[in-house]
Amino acid sequence: MSNKKPKLFVHGCYIGTTGFNNHTRDFFREVSKTYQTKIRNFTVSKDWNGLEDEPFNKEKYLTPQDKILLDQQTYFDNERKLKDFPIYPNHLNNFDHNLNIVLAEVNHHYFYQNYEGPKIGYTVWETTRYPDQFFNKLKEFDQLWVPSEWQKLCNIEQGMSEDMIKVIPEAVDSKIFHPNPKANLPEYEDGRFKFILFGRWDYRKSTKEIIESFLEEFKENEPVDLVLSIDNQFAKDNLESTEKRLEHYNLSDSRLKIKHFPSREDYIQYLQKGHVFLSCARAEGWNLPLIEAMACGTPSIYSNCSAQLQFAEGKGLPVKVTGKKPAIMGEYSTFSQSDMTGEFYTPDYKDLKKVMRDAYKNYDKHKKQALKESKEIRDKFTWERAVELASIEIDTLYNNLPENKIEISFSEGPKVQTYGSKNQKYFVEFIDSRNNKVIHSSTITNNMWTTCNKQYYVPWIIKINGKIVHKFDLKDKIVKISLDSKSVGDTLAWTPQILEFQKKYKCKVIASTFHNGWFENLEEYKDITFVKPDIPTEAYAHYRIGWFKNDGKWDSGLKNPNSPNTIPLIQTATDILGLPYKEINYGLNFTPKEKPIKDKYICIGPRSTAGLKEWPHKNWRELAKKLHRDGYKVVNLSYEGFKGTNIINKEKLGWEDTWNYLHHADLFIGLGSGLSWVNWALDKQTVMINNFIPWGFEFTNYLTKIENNSVCNNCWINENFTFDPGDWDWCPVFQGTEKQHICQKSITVDQVYNKVLNILNMTL
Repeated sequence: MSNKKPKLFVHGCYIGTTGFNNHTRDFFREVSKTYQTKIRNFTVSKDWNGLEDEPFNKEKYLTPQDKILLDQQTYFDNERKLKDFPIYPNHLNNFDHNLNIVLAEVNHHYFYQNYEGPKIGYTVWETTRYPDQFFNKLKEFDQLWVPSEWQKLCNIEQGMSEDMIKVIPEAVDSKIFHPNPKANLPEYEDGRFKFILFGRWDYRKSTKEIIESFLEEFKENEPVDLVLSIDNQFAKDNLESTEKRLEHYNLSDSRLKIKHFPSREDYIQYLQKGHVFLSCARAEGWNLPLIEAMACGTPSIYSNCSAQLQFAEGKGLPVKVTGKKPAIMGEYSTFSQSDMTGEFYTPDYKDLKKVMRDAYKNYDKHKKQALKESKEIRDKFTWERAVELASIEIDTLYNNLPENKIEISFSEGPKVQTYGSKNQKYFVEFIDSRNNKVIHSSTITNNMWTTCNKQYYVPWIIKINGKIVHKFDLKDKIVKISLDSKSVGDTLAWTPQILEFQKKYKCKVIASTFHNGWFENLEEYKDITFVKPDIPTEAYAHYRIGWFKNDGKWDSGLKNPNSPNTIPLIQTATDILGLPYKEINYGLNFTPKEKPIKDKYICIGPRSTAGLKEWPHKNWRELAKKLHRDGYKVVNLSYEGFKGTNIINKEKLGWEDTWNYLHHADLFIGLGSGLSWVNWALDKQTVMINNFIPWGFEFTNYLTKIENNSVCNNCWINENFTFDPGDWDWCPVFQGTEKQHICQKSITVDQVYNKVLNILNMTL
């Protein structure tokens, strides 16, 4: 055990204008008073490279201490994608560091490995849940810092060990942010009451709703203004300015006073001089402007939720929240929608209007209270106090490094992690035992880890320094298998392969699907333990089954052995799990009930998740008319009602009732979608209208597939195309033309009807 102070190497975006950037600079300036520290900065622009071409006065922006701390720059390439950072050796600039602190952001999540020494992650996140890939990377740190108890709880609920998470709150610089009766700006001299809204035009921050609430609550003849500094130059709405956005949303009003990118000095005076600070976000990772306004003694309105309660709870003017909803992007452009998981809170905007009115009407009372709370904020949330808390964790981690130890795991790929206080080197080889081929090798030292990016089944041999230290063996081991998809078809296609895996490798399988109840009470699955998705599970190995992408294209060779669009759906699972391809079905947890319709009937599934899978609605109506004429009722089981006088809509049935309709039906006619797979799982005959995917790529048992190969077809298997599930109109060849979705449109009613008649006559 050593009692020396470690040297810190910090990896993060030190140069920038966001709240997190400001926090990073203030925090690590203070940290550097206690520890020798170097900062490795990455940014989104080459303009920062070398600190010579900043778009504003760098002498004011960066202190002399900053220039001592800063080490090197890494930036986005021309495609605005971060390339993998070079691994900086210990001798970089003669700075032999002991410990890494990584400012973890979701869009940089794949760069947090291969740093010498223990690693602390420090992240701020706004929703109740991290994206899975980001979360899995966070778990690889030796310790994770978050700014609030709320975020710690979110981490624990998602499956992180409580011992790993430390709360290191952000702070406020009381030398800058404090009450100042002498603060003065010319626009304040008109005698009007000033609400101030500073931040970014953003869905998460409820910018539009705050403005709407203000305009609805206060009449034009009332001497009340709303000062706005809400520019968002990164927004994807193609609106060039705040003025354009106000005009677009019919919110233009003379009482809205727009300030474009005020200087730091003006920003401080706005907070000090403004009457009431406004904030009512759906979620906050901290809310730096709010704590700065409170430190200035300005009455502050905020939504009563998320991380900001770490400092604001019991203070200011909170607005009620009415619940939570799935987080969506709105105008939020920093991440892609796939990165925005978890939930946002729902502020009560009626209550916001009441709170604003109260703040205006009873301003003197609220100002007096705000000045009292200002002292509490400035006394408790200091950067010195933040570093005191951080120092406890840094010193404890550094002074308790274990003796040399190697850990091996197989959670989403093989991984070797080393621990110890001695500088020992390890040459690690990941070998496929089937052909004795080295798949990946690397050299690491203590307190590092290395992994092979093959996350599907491989019978691994792991060598370290030329000696075999582990042979992969699943027998009697606990193995977790997770389905990465909520899709009905994916679930039904892949879950039987979990049972096949358990039989072949004689292991103890823990399965995670989004539809566990469909299988877990079946006799066939009695040896499988089902758990809810993302329940933390200790396991020897963990495999995820899904269709994965890499750089926007179908993955081939990392998580999927083969590109998902080139193989049958079931083979996606067999390839990942190291099984021979076999179409197998163990059914559903279902006991048939009484026949729901006494007459003969045929079920249809005319709806799908993408336009290219759908058959024209008029064709369905014509087909239903023909079948009705032949004495058959036609029952629609899709998720959405279907207009047609000869169609009975049962779109709101629960799953068991849906299965019962299919079980008793004379036939099912559908598309390449979930209901067809349900019918397959029930061992019932399916007529599938599908010209988008070739024969054999869906199931083959009890299947009659109708297609038309005389037109453009089977674009699914073309490796030049990557299906976009977010684009309903996706058609890689003819999108936007009259031939869009010609593959499905070309299949005629008579084609389907004649095939159906043949099947029905054969079964009579």
